Amino acid sequence: MKIRIPFAYGLIAILLGSSAAPPPSAKGLTFEIVETPAAAGSLAPNLCSFGNHFALNWIDRDRNRKGAANVRVAGWNGKAFGDARTVATSKQMFANWADIPSVIEAPSGDLYAHWLDRISSKTYAYGIRIVRSTDSGKTWKPMGWLHNDTSPTEHGFVSFAPEGKHVRAFWLDGRAMANKSGKMMLRTAILDGNKIKDERVLDDDVCTCCPISAAPLATGPMVIYRDRSPKEIRDIAFTRTINAKWTKPAVIHADNWFFPACPVNGASIATHGNLIAISRYTIANNKAQVILRLSKTDKPKSGRDIVLDANNPTGRCATVCTKDAVFTIWIGNAGKQTALQLAQVSHNGKLIRKTTLAPINGGRSSGMPRAVISGGYLWVTWTDKNRVRLGRTKIPTTPR
Repeated sequence: MKIRIPFAYGLIAILLGSSAAPPPSAKGLTFEIVETPAAAGSLAPNLCSFGNHFALNWIDRDRNRKGAANVRVAGWNGKAFGDARTVATSKQMFANWADIPSVIEAPSGDLYAHWLDRISSKTYAYGIRIVRSTDSGKTWKPMGWLHNDTSPTEHGFVSFAPEGKHVRAFWLDGRAMANKSGKMMLRTAILDGNKIKDERVLDDDVCTCCPISAAPLATGPMVIYRDRSPKEIRDIAFTRTINAKWTKPAVIHADNWFFPACPVNGASIATHGNLIAISRYTIANNKAQVILRLSKTDKPKSGRDIVLDANNPTGRCATVCTKDAVFTIWIGNAGKQTALQLAQVSHNGKLIRKTTLAPINGGRSSGMPRAVISGGYLWVTWTDKNRVRLGRTKIPTTPR
């Protein structure tokens, strides 16, 4: 079932029953709310490319096992969702609004998925489980923990990227924090068939709970994350592979955001050809902003910043690319209403449009919005008061 709603009229009233003013005109774009297989009470949605289409995954309660939760996935075939399949069921699952499960298709056609399981009874003691499917998601075989450590500390915020014939996984690893003076690390490993190998540290002092994001380049994956300096500056940094070696971590831009805590607000990277697009959230100089940075693959530190929102946004960015444009989703404000926002920017940095997609709760219940390009549409998922939601808009033409 799809509900077609012009951006410029009626969306807020239909979704929330609100009497608030409608969002501003989006120059004829239409946002469709698409029904999903996710039931009431579902949360933590994510999207991934899946062959020529895409897949939606989420967490819900297992009605047959008291205290258990499921990771579920359903593929969109171009017209409708197929049957939802269960990736994993666990009574130890750590369901979190910000640290969400994911699925990726490897270049080989294998599928990998991850979720968080508790390591001990401590509140923040959990690790990353990995499963693999060789039959398009019909069945899933466990591969164990992603990391070679099972200390009762935090391990999470996974991001995947293809690398050659395999998949590269990145995550935040808190094993050193078993010691009070220990720091959160950024670590990586390769998923090769049914093996997990080449685990290593990429940065030994990073922000403890901000989502990370990775994307493929011609030379290998690039991962972005919120760094942490000895002076508590929390700017977005990156590392990448060149000639099979990891570069020294460096910030993409010195915002110099001093924040002696974790904002749970990361950045998002998308690539197309030699273009790198990174959206980020910062409150440098006490001014909240969502900023899109465009750069070239040979000069990732020399880019152009486009401020998408300086109206006290919440952030939680998601960015995707087409051959003509960059699309960024984030949580911002539309009048007095918190709303899901969209910006379209050309590859040369021209802001084509900025508009409101849908009203959204600004708190944790809305989760982390995610986006994917598939079938000529931009698809966006988020969580409302009691379930996973999905919407789409046809990719608009980008003026040259």
